Amino acid sequence: MSQSLGRECHRNLNPDASLVLVGIRGCGKRSLGFVAATALKRRFITEDHYFKQVTGLTRHEYLKRFGGQEFQKRDIEVLKMMLDKHRSRCIIECGLGSLTRPVQEYLRLYSVTNPVVYVVRDMVRIQTLLGLEDQAAKLLCEGDPLHRMCSNFEFYNIEDRSSMTPQLDEVTPDRRSAGYSFKLKEAKEDFTRFVRFITGADVDHSSYDSPFVLLETPPENRSFTHAIFVRSSAMLQEDVDLCELQSGGDAIELCVDRWDTEMASTVSKQVSLLRRSARTPIIFSIDASTSGIGSGTLTPTQLRSLYFEIVEHGLRLAVEYLAIDLDQDKSLLVEANRNRGMTKIIGQHIFKPSSSVTWDDESCLSVYLEAEKLGCQLVRILRVAAEREDNAAVAKFTNKIHSLPGEHPPIIAYNVGSLGRTSQVFNSTLTSVTHPAIKRPTGNRIDPQITSRDAVQALFQSYVLDPLQFYILGASVAYSLSPAMYNAAFHHCGMSHTYSIPESPSLTALDKLGRDPHFGGASVVQPWRVEIFQKLSSKSRHAEAIGAINTIMPLRARADGTMFPLQEQASRRNQAGPVLGWYGENTDWVGIMTCMNRNLSPRNAISPLKTTGLVIGAGGMGRAAIYAMLRLGCRKIFIYNRTLSRAENVARHFNSWAAAQVGSTKVVHVLRSLQDEWPSETCHPCLIASCVPADPDQDEPPANFEMPMQWLESPTGGVVLEVGLPLPPLSLYFSSSPLCNSTNDRLMMNLLILDIVCLQAPGDPADTSDASFPQ
Repeated sequence: MSQSLGRECHRNLNPDASLVLVGIRGCGKRSLGFVAATALKRRFITEDHYFKQVTGLTRHEYLKRFGGQEFQKRDIEVLKMMLDKHRSRCIIECGLGSLTRPVQEYLRLYSVTNPVVYVVRDMVRIQTLLGLEDQAAKLLCEGDPLHRMCSNFEFYNIEDRSSMTPQLDEVTPDRRSAGYSFKLKEAKEDFTRFVRFITGADVDHSSYDSPFVLLETPPENRSFTHAIFVRSSAMLQEDVDLCELQSGGDAIELCVDRWDTEMASTVSKQVSLLRRSARTPIIFSIDASTSGIGSGTLTPTQLRSLYFEIVEHGLRLAVEYLAIDLDQDKSLLVEANRNRGMTKIIGQHIFKPSSSVTWDDESCLSVYLEAEKLGCQLVRILRVAAEREDNAAVAKFTNKIHSLPGEHPPIIAYNVGSLGRTSQVFNSTLTSVTHPAIKRPTGNRIDPQITSRDAVQALFQSYVLDPLQFYILGASVAYSLSPAMYNAAFHHCGMSHTYSIPESPSLTALDKLGRDPHFGGASVVQPWRVEIFQKLSSKSRHAEAIGAINTIMPLRARADGTMFPLQEQASRRNQAGPVLGWYGENTDWVGIMTCMNRNLSPRNAISPLKTTGLVIGAGGMGRAAIYAMLRLGCRKIFIYNRTLSRAENVARHFNSWAAAQVGSTKVVHVLRSLQDEWPSETCHPCLIASCVPADPDQDEPPANFEMPMQWLESPTGGVVLEVGLPLPPLSLYFSSSPLCNSTNDRLMMNLLILDIVCLQAPGDPADTSDASFPQ
């Protein structure tokens, strides 16, 4: 029986409400708590530390002095005190006290106003880590599920590949060592996304504000988006190659088609695996048919109870979307909608193959309006196609929904089955698709039969989308990997676009290329990233702040010659048309920020008062690196450049910007000489970006820059990004790098990233102008 059927789980909580972590010993609460505290910029409180702070004794000392009965009584009192006195802006780790009935009752009440997250982990792994005998592990395993009854969220802590590297474990077992700081990188990213989602920290996407940027716009507001359909039974049978799911969809739909007493933790693990593999939104759905959870001998009442037990579990997992059948009990559907937290509810109706209802019937419109009335954020209506003419009928129905006056939930409507493939291609929002990495089931008429690539190819072949030409402009662009990368990506995704280097890759050539109706956009590299400002009709606030452009996109005209508004420009990004002007964007900072954030260890988590960054170079890429560090929260950044005046100009620019935006008077400081010692009043940098091009402007000799050893003494290592392109040959680079030649163990722990793909991709127009499709 779902806990939602016995009590109401609250998830629409105050964003500042303290977040509590519960779970058995060894599940990773403390490590994840530190990650959450860093991500949300909150105080981290552990039960052990608080107990000693209140009593003056450790838990072991208190137990030894006063005995078990008195210890248990005092432990419960202190834990309740800890929760009660820290109800906002804290991350709280609960220890073994959460297994006692009084504390669980208190946590159940606490979860009415605060997020209480149950952390789950593989029991075999916990037993190995703690060295437990089988009987002790069995007792822990039996008590652990009780945490579901006193929590309103759940997170499955899957193993981090970076923490399971034998070489790293053998060399650096000490938590204080620099090597240890590289562990848990994947877990850090997973849990950061999770806590930011459940607290609403990511809702406004305040770091991004361009309609052209993929990160800006949810899938339901983009054109021709797709969700890869995966059944939980297929994952159980290992019929899915998870690593391949990184491309091929804008979201992943996990359809739960099996359920028993063990499936709760299994589904939790599946959601975590999909999140880590694809890093796209999750749609959680339930197959209640005879081929799904309704395949047994359940009565209608039992099936309804089971259905909403699974719904409740999906909400606990904080998935981005959850599909609920509109045929289910309306009161329970309303309850699920009321306590959805940040999850968006998709009201779903699937007409049975035996149904006589057609798309022309008023009952289809009634289904949509009922879902809207129930508060659903999206509506999905599916029907098995009986004949090809049904595809025209569903298009007519969709147009009817779009013509309704006022704002309404996005509609997902198409026919399923082989005869419905045409409507699946032309459905604009989150069409379910399959993937080559999934072994296709046989005999199921509902499951998708086309891939995202199939659908995209069909859109180009039917002239709904147009082939566009993309270019790279700048000096010395012959080295660029962009044409090879993006032409391969276009082919992989089924697009008919091309990306090339023009005969004369100059700003003069841009005037001609950029007026072509089939101009899709261009990458702009040195030396024109600043000069092109004057040619733009509009630009993002990020480009304004950085003072450099690396991507331009066409702004197209209506038939009457007026310009489409920006939001509509983004939705038409794959269609040709007259060009009235250009929109400028800088996406380098997004790539740099993402690369740094993903590879920065929890131990080097950004602290405005402590973290130090270093940027080498004062060109457009150096500006983007500074902006990325500022966006990450770093407030002490040093810049070095061969020409001192250019470094001073960049520092002035960002110090002026920071004073107006974040209230900091001086965030960028200039290093005047390579011979200077690192400033004694600041920590050594754990964020370093080398932005020195190997082929500099104006026929200057190569930079031949070598990092001073005294600047590379961060005791916890860090992230070093080489973003100056073209890169020298790897063997030459590594042989000459001070990081690799050093005999100092601390220097060797710095992480060197030559992330060509991550850092080149954001600088290309396809990253934004083709954001409707899988990247």
